[in-house]
Amino acid sequence: MPIEERLPTLIEAVVKQFLFLGRSEVQSQLLAIALSLSLSWLLSKCLWHWLIRTFPQATVIIWEDARFSSRQYLAVLLQHLDFSVLSLIALNLSLELFRTQDCKRGLLNVAIGLMWVYLGYRFCLASLYAVFPLASVRRYHYRLFAPLFILYVLGTISNLANNLELIAQISPFKLFNSPFTLGSIFSLIAGLYFWVVIVIFLEDIFLKILETKNKLETGATQAAFLLIRYFLIALGIILILGYVGVNGTAVAAITGGLSVGIGFGLQQVVSNFVSGILLLFEGVLRPGDIIDVEGQTSEVTKLGIRATTVRILKNNSEKIIPNQTFFTKDVTTYTSSDRLVQCSIKVGVGYEYDVHQITTLFLQIANEHPRILKKPAPLVFLLDFGDAHFNFELKFWLNDINLQTEVISDLNYTILENFTKSLIEAPFFQREIHIRTGG
Repeated sequence: MPIEERLPTLIEAVVKQFLFLGRSEVQSQLLAIALSLSLSWLLSKCLWHWLIRTFPQATVIIWEDARFSSRQYLAVLLQHLDFSVLSLIALNLSLELFRTQDCKRGLLNVAIGLMWVYLGYRFCLASLYAVFPLASVRRYHYRLFAPLFILYVLGTISNLANNLELIAQISPFKLFNSPFTLGSIFSLIAGLYFWVVIVIFLEDIFLKILETKNKLETGATQAAFLLIRYFLIALGIILILGYVGVNGTAVAAITGGLSVGIGFGLQQVVSNFVSGILLLFEGVLRPGDIIDVEGQTSEVTKLGIRATTVRILKNNSEKIIPNQTFFTKDVTTYTSSDRLVQCSIKVGVGYEYDVHQITTLFLQIANEHPRILKKPAPLVFLLDFGDAHFNFELKFWLNDINLQTEVISDLNYTILENFTKSLIEAPFFQREIHIRTGG
């Protein structure tokens, strides 16, 4: 008899699963598992609260830190493993109880096996917290590791009552006149999700390695990896669609028909998308660049395919700017060819002081500041002759525009202190008033 005739229907598979759960020996094991896990959870909570009261300093976990200290890691390791260890003890005790009563215990053995896997999963997760930044581990914990473990558990449990290989061949509907099986649906959804997450995960790892070794410029590296990311995502979509048997000709026909509607209905989205591609290929804007857009000096933090995220330097807030803005409005960049920024301050000095002495003083102050670059060297200019003073301008260069306000403030303080020590008075506006009396 061919395999297709032996395939169960979707309803038959669901009914078989419920019949399996309705058996008395299965329900007794499920009850024992539920009681073991509940008791273990309560004991783990009581144990942790006792440790907090007894050793308050040793059990403090600060999740905001970049990495855990040795003491914090031990606390996290204990917090991650206590429930698993207690559950294994409780499940093994239940297993011995069922053995003494000569009851079926296959489900308990499966639960113990899954709990061993969970113990290894929690240990690996706690180990990652000791090596990598906490934010990255927590992000991929919920996006990658936890979904993989949940799928493993669900697959193991479902396979107890049904043959997953046969279930995967059930075809609930047809797509483009071709049978679309449950296995194809699962591969399409799970495959696309995990492909995207893993590509981003690997991108983050390589970026961290390159940034640590300082092999490439950060902005250029991130832009290059962003292009690679979208290329791999597009390649993965094509491969997965081909794997599940989607008709490429039909997809192309539908895509062509929808392109006209998309062109009219999503003009802004398409424009931003194309602008993002051009920005990446031209390299005129990269993560880490300092720009002036819409009257605000900002740092590019993330260059996306639809929008660019910038951090406004004035108040440290973030702003999401559509990519087409960089092609429709004037944008000033301070870091396109290099990161040098020219700054200047203007100071007035009275006519009674020697201009060469003032020039030497300004240059000395600028050269002694640790943030001011020696190449290009600071310059002093005598701009013009004011009503009551000379107008000087001190020009200097920085390699980071974020330091501009701080350095100018330092120079002003230093100039004022030197004026005080050298008995140089800052000029102030004076006006003589002659009063004529009648007579």
